[in-house]
Amino acid sequence: MRVSKETVVGIEYTLKDDKGNVLDASTSHGPMEYLHGASNIIPGLEQGLEGLTAGDTKTVVVQPVDAYGEYSDTLIQRVPIDRFGANKVEVGMRFHAETNLGMRVLVIRHVDEQEAVLDGNHELAGKTLTFDVKVVSVRAAELTELAHGHPHQEGGCCGGGGCGSGESEGGCCSSEGEASAGGCCSTEGSSAGCCSAEEPAAQPKQGGCGNGGCGCSA
Repeated sequence: MRVSKETVVGIEYTLKDDKGNVLDASTSHGPMEYLHGASNIIPGLEQGLEGLTAGDTKTVVVQPVDAYGEYSDTLIQRVPIDRFGANKVEVGMRFHAETNLGMRVLVIRHVDEQEAVLDGNHELAGKTLTFDVKVVSVRAAELTELAHGHPHQEGGCCGGGGCGSGESEGGCCSSEGEASAGGCCSTEGSSAGCCSAEEPAAQPKQGGCGNGGCGCSA
């Protein structure tokens, strides 16, 4: 069977940036499964796997437009520190916020006595990503998987894999996930998901659908 719409595909992968640095790899958590054609993973990777069969290997280079988009200065905000009330504010903190682009994960990049600088860009925005991929399985999706828009198996939706999931630096979560509210296949972050929006993306979170359990669309 070939990789095509409405098939569940299992892949092993290594993800690198344009300098050859390894950002994520399936060796730490095993193959990742996704539902082809359901925007579980970034468009460029999904397109690159179209038509392959189990056992095939391929290097897929994904430009920012087909991954997490270009870095945008319009997603940088300065917020008065008193807007956070009594909450402690620190660099690196992440949280969900509704923006004119939908629900986003914002990361605090700078804090001083007057304000905090918030960044709504994905950790991998503006980066060209290279995936060395091996297709390990291809099967027809079950009706419930088609209805839910993701694979079902032990370890969470999308197979519990990483590929830029959750809190890692990875990058196969779908960029569309960033506009979701952290439900199944929301990336708020890489790598790149069923990713929890509290991210960027490399070690997968565990949990069921909607709990940040895999590397699907961040």
